[in-house]
Amino acid sequence: MQKTPMQKKLLKTIKYKTYKYHIMKHITISILMLFTFLSGISQNYSGISKTHKIGSKVFESDREIRVFVPFSYTENSTQKYPTIYLFDGQFDALFDMTSGTVDYMSQMGELNEYIIIGVKTTHRPKEFTPMYTDDRTKESWGDTEIGKTNLLEDHLRDEIFPLVEKNYRVHPFRLAIGHSLGGTFVLNVLLTKPDFFQGIIAISPNVSYDYDQLVLRFDDFLKVNDTLKKFIFVSAGTVGNMENRFRKSAEKLDHVIKYHNPKELVYRFKVYDGENHSTTPLLTISKGLLEIAKIWTLSEEKKEELLNDDTKPFADDLKAFYSNLSSWANYTVNPSINQINTYGYDCLNADKIKESLTVFDWAIELYPNDANLYDSKAEALEKNNDLKQAKMYYKKALEILENTKEDYDSENYEYYKGIFSDHLNKIKSP
Repeated sequence: MQKTPMQKKLLKTIKYKTYKYHIMKHITISILMLFTFLSGISQNYSGISKTHKIGSKVFESDREIRVFVPFSYTENSTQKYPTIYLFDGQFDALFDMTSGTVDYMSQMGELNEYIIIGVKTTHRPKEFTPMYTDDRTKESWGDTEIGKTNLLEDHLRDEIFPLVEKNYRVHPFRLAIGHSLGGTFVLNVLLTKPDFFQGIIAISPNVSYDYDQLVLRFDDFLKVNDTLKKFIFVSAGTVGNMENRFRKSAEKLDHVIKYHNPKELVYRFKVYDGENHSTTPLLTISKGLLEIAKIWTLSEEKKEELLNDDTKPFADDLKAFYSNLSSWANYTVNPSINQINTYGYDCLNADKIKESLTVFDWAIELYPNDANLYDSKAEALEKNNDLKQAKMYYKKALEILENTKEDYDSENYEYYKGIFSDHLNKIKSP
């Protein structure tokens, strides 16, 4: 069965959305089903968040993080997720906007799902700014303590990362998001602890801090690092004196990065005309995440091109894509359950049944305890008129579902059991 776990009532709409080459044929049906879905969306398929308290030895005080997990986290007991570390997690509005944006866009199929960790901060200038190099900087901040990013870095390494990795199923991929001084921190940590994050989104960062310290340090860093397997997205607005001061320094940083142009760096700098320091996060978070999604997923255009290429099996192209992605990310990256299931249906809807079976076989190899993948393969076998094997895989889907019953809430369990049983019962025995 083709599905995204949060959108049972939107299954066909998502299906038609995914296959753009069929979209005109089915657009009327899709719109009608979308309205049906929206009118019945009282069922909550949103993710959930939880707050963890940490007795921090680094800060010698109690600290907190807030963790958001997507709805599918409770359905797929073996799947691991990339993480977003959102700085200024103490600002509930920012955390809720970020988690809501990710939740919505992932349910619509535009992003991978993420676990989001909101890192709560108690003293922003102290924790987000690197040690100053010019005494005038200290004078300008007066009695405000600054320059202790090392404390937050130690807190992340020794206390937050271990807690998250112990309690949640996470991939090694970490993305950091910070706004204003939070953006200053995520840029700085790329220089001081480059292994912390694979990617960063710096929203209107205060690059002007300490007389453009970060501009000079990035220049020095890139002189000796001609390869940088990272994702960097920096934004700035054009409204307000402070925002324009930050923007001018960010433009200097942009010049430095583009001048050195390190190999394998995926870099974007975006100036949002007419936006101020408070509104840039609204645009930057969604746009930045969409940019990184281009790295992690095949575009619809590329996927269609590969499906139409009869010189090479589609599954081979898929595996090559994920092999290259793994090389960039420095760990083994595989498609998620939903992604690989969709790839199988891409083949099936292109009437490439044998290739769809190859993709579903790979999917089951990666995720042997996901019942829906067996049901999906059974559909491909049924379309191939291999009814005996199809019946066997429908039964296997029900068997796996029963064996993993504890991974589902009662409603979802009954839903999948009903779907799989209907598929099995409608098939004619050979």
